[in-house]
Amino acid sequence: MRRSFTLISPLSIVVCGLLSLGLAATFAAEPAYNPPIAPASNEAELSLKGFQIPKEMTGSVWAAEPLLANPVAIAIDEQGRLFVAETFRQEKGVEDNRSHMNWLNDDLSLQTVEDRAAMFRKHLGDKVAGYGKEHDRIRRLVDTDGDGKADQSTVYADGFNDILDGTGAGLLARRGIVYFTCIPKLWMLKDTNNDGVAEEKTALHHGYGVRVAFRGHDLHGLTLGPDGRIYFSIGDRGYNIDFEGKKLVRPDTGAVFRCEPDGSHLEVFAHGLRNPQELAFDDHGNLFTCDNNSDGGDKARWTYIVEGGDIGWRMYYQYLADRGPWNRERIWHPYKEDHVAYTVPPIANFSDGPSGLAYYPGVGLPDRYQGHFFLVDFRGQPGNSGVRSFGLKPNGATFEMTDAHEFLWHILATDVEFGYDGGFYLSDWVNGWSGLGKGRIYRFEAPEAAKNPAIANAATLMREGFTQRNADELGRLLSHADRRVRLEAQIAMAENGFEQELVHLTAAPASDVVRRHAIWGLGQRARGGSAPAQKQLTVLLKDADPEIRAQAARVLGDSARQPAADATSDLTALLRDDSLRVRSLAALAVGQLVERGLLDGGSFLDPLCEVLRENANRDPVIRHAATLALARSTKAAALAELARHPVAAVRLGGVVALRRQKSPELSRFLNDVDPQILVEAARAIYDEGIRDAWPALAALASRSTSSLPKDLQDGLVRRTLAANFQLGTAEAAGRVARLAADPDLPANLRQEAIEELKLWPNEVLLDRVTGEHRPRPKHNGDDVAAALKPVLGGLFTGGDAIRKASASLAAQYGIKEVGPVLAGILADTSHSAEARAAALQAISDLKSPKAGDLASTFLTDPEKLVRIQARRAIVRVRPEEAVPLLSKALDSGDATEKQAAIADLAARKSKEADDVLKSWLDRLAKGEVEPAIQLDLLEAGRARPDLKSMVEAWEKTLPADDEVARYRVALLGGNAERGRELFFGRGDLSCRRCHTAGGEGGAVGPELTKIAQDKPREYLLESIVVPNKAIAKGFESLIVLTTSGQSYSGIVKESTDKELKLMLADGSVVTIAKDEIDETAKGISGMPSDIVKKMSLTDLRDLVEYLSTLK
Repeated sequence: MRRSFTLISPLSIVVCGLLSLGLAATFAAEPAYNPPIAPASNEAELSLKGFQIPKEMTGSVWAAEPLLANPVAIAIDEQGRLFVAETFRQEKGVEDNRSHMNWLNDDLSLQTVEDRAAMFRKHLGDKVAGYGKEHDRIRRLVDTDGDGKADQSTVYADGFNDILDGTGAGLLARRGIVYFTCIPKLWMLKDTNNDGVAEEKTALHHGYGVRVAFRGHDLHGLTLGPDGRIYFSIGDRGYNIDFEGKKLVRPDTGAVFRCEPDGSHLEVFAHGLRNPQELAFDDHGNLFTCDNNSDGGDKARWTYIVEGGDIGWRMYYQYLADRGPWNRERIWHPYKEDHVAYTVPPIANFSDGPSGLAYYPGVGLPDRYQGHFFLVDFRGQPGNSGVRSFGLKPNGATFEMTDAHEFLWHILATDVEFGYDGGFYLSDWVNGWSGLGKGRIYRFEAPEAAKNPAIANAATLMREGFTQRNADELGRLLSHADRRVRLEAQIAMAENGFEQELVHLTAAPASDVVRRHAIWGLGQRARGGSAPAQKQLTVLLKDADPEIRAQAARVLGDSARQPAADATSDLTALLRDDSLRVRSLAALAVGQLVERGLLDGGSFLDPLCEVLRENANRDPVIRHAATLALARSTKAAALAELARHPVAAVRLGGVVALRRQKSPELSRFLNDVDPQILVEAARAIYDEGIRDAWPALAALASRSTSSLPKDLQDGLVRRTLAANFQLGTAEAAGRVARLAADPDLPANLRQEAIEELKLWPNEVLLDRVTGEHRPRPKHNGDDVAAALKPVLGGLFTGGDAIRKASASLAAQYGIKEVGPVLAGILADTSHSAEARAAALQAISDLKSPKAGDLASTFLTDPEKLVRIQARRAIVRVRPEEAVPLLSKALDSGDATEKQAAIADLAARKSKEADDVLKSWLDRLAKGEVEPAIQLDLLEAGRARPDLKSMVEAWEKTLPADDEVARYRVALLGGNAERGRELFFGRGDLSCRRCHTAGGEGGAVGPELTKIAQDKPREYLLESIVVPNKAIAKGFESLIVLTTSGQSYSGIVKESTDKELKLMLADGSVVTIAKDEIDETAKGISGMPSDIVKKMSLTDLRDLVEYLSTLK
């Protein structure tokens, strides 16, 4: 028997949260797991005043901590009970490989969730048990007295704390069952005695979340489809599921799944997504999601999820500094006719942190919102987060966005749900990224719209259920104003066997809405094997209404389980329909029916080719549907014959279809005259790992690509280089060497060729094009040396970056013939310092007997990089001169030379080197060392046992109450170029995710392009080390309670000794005298507070140096 207790507090202005609300909260007895949760406070009410709410709406606090904490997702059942997915495992078991970069190669190699468990044990040993300490769980909240505020809270289900468990991030509550997504399982939970706790806990599937990837890229998105199936999504942690005799395996990308309500008949609906947190269907049964960006300068994407679609993302792109093909080939861009052909591109680039998503059910809001979506935009802090709303209108077979606007703003929401009471419910994370132990549920309402009697009627219907109702009543409910009522009525009709009634309702003059639901109901019946239902769907293929034809085709293809030969002529006709939407859904139906063996695919090759010809690459959904149908209905040999087709769009379709089949026949298209087709074939052969076609791809390296458009040339040459790199033969080395020496090739591609030649004799784990784990064995380095000698003349043509790389390459393979060329580069002061220094290093690496004497003549060179390399070359051949030479540089060189000298001294294991470093550490203790080299000295001393105590003694002199003190050695002396690489390239830092610099990056955080114009280095350093100390103007949120009891919430616009100016949610600015402020609650920075832990002090110094150049 459960013990309960009640917290009841009197109303008070100064008491917080629940107390100010006068809530009485009933809790279950303390469970075994009792995470820290913030106490009751008035913060939720104060925050509400700072929200930007539509003028026709009002808001209220429905629940707040301690009733709930850290809400990730919410769901509302038919009884009005609200379920919350709470997380307490962020960075405490739910990990992010940006915090464990030493795992990365292992993580990229994982193929099953069990492999992930083994990886944890490998790297953590016994410490892995700590991953099970904290839990994720489900909480149930109920407003038992109907006063508009939750007053009962129970832990509905707990114990989601296995080391393999991810974030519990998806909920769906329906018919007394709660579906819950928590990697690696989809759960079905049931409270059998209505005590608020689930007694039944069943795992429907296992195998989601193969890899660690990024935190939050979990299993989520649960929603009920118009076909009565459960749809859900996963981020790019991937999946490997063995279920009902089928293997569903894609460990490298995100996907959308669907299954029956009992978990059976699981299938992948679409894939190639990065992190589609939520899914939503519109009134016409079209499925959409908003997929997050990769923090690499790309943008989030509003996407139409088409059956069988590949959206194009692969998780290993994340770890390439430029995101590889994702950015290079503009996969994330909305459609243009030269878009990569194998993907379904987004409708629009939209939002920055897409999270919760809902579609308007038809009641509760003003008429403007009919047909609108509501998307949560989560950006880590409430000031620039909230809910966006927009509609869609048809655009061929796809859609375009309309009426996009900020609907409700200044709240760090995670999820959104429409209640059956007409309320608009939002879960509030409150602030930050990892959870503060707080959480709120807000309810918003449009008072005028709430008067609609359909709302109360819908609530009653949902509460009472539908399965007990007769056919006539259910048929009438198919026209209800609330779509959720319509859908449940439809499902009940199908389940109760009211088939003839459904057939009748599909006929005109029933309304379009009723006919659609009736068709979907027939689809449920047909999926169960009903021949009459399937026959009626076939009849509807001839309907006069194009939307009915479209729905009939979609549902027939999806649901038919009987032979469908009688639909052949009608589907063929629909492939020529005036409506592009009809064509696309008919093509998808053809592919599905042929794949299931219900239709002969032989008669569809020509009609599908005609679809591609007429489309002429104008509509990406048409192309997807036709190529997917070809892949499902036509053998590879017949598709390969399309290489002879006179129409380019048809040939391109053939390539995409063969990619689906992973057929070596793709090599037939490598001779195509159309550059787009050629590159698409190369893309398919290489990226899909079709090794039998790699020799043909590698041979393309001998053909000129100078006539290709730049982006196509880049995609082709990278893959031809990589194919040769993988093959590793002497012939392949010759091809790569010739490309490295080709003066007509862009410098970046030549540098890639040079880098591959350097790596030739090494084992390489990660692919050069995609970044995937594709182990390549060692190959013969002698082949490279032989391949380079005939091309030495061309190798050193081009810019200084090429000369620098070529010098290093020649030295690596001991090609002494380049000596005169290197000497010429060194002597020519018109070359860059970097190229000349690299030439001198190469001369030294080649062990020329004259290297030392030659280097001596450059000790006084005007360029410091050359002087540094000269010292190193001398030390290499005359080590006895090392300490005096380096000591002199420390005394008289500039800061860069001194840093190099310290590094070179630190590399020497001798008493003499120790003595020099000790003397400089003594000077550091006396305050006599310039700031730019202090860090270098400390790092050198810390690495030497005899000097470590001097470093520790210096650190003890730092003020204990100054949290920035130990980092000030990073203020000066950094390398701006390396700092820029950190800013734009380091995935674990993700600076560009939130910040724009020089036109590149995201818009979540402050613009940094001119940050150094008025911000000194100290500010830049402090902003990284303690981001909450000085939040950038326009991003600092504040809640203020005045001595008169008035409260304000807004963004700080100005603060002086005497007054504070806040911009409120409506855009107005209020001025508050400082002596009238009784209490304030400051928002935290959206920047992760622990980001400095992911950097070395040297990294931090380089980053500060780069930021200091942004003027």
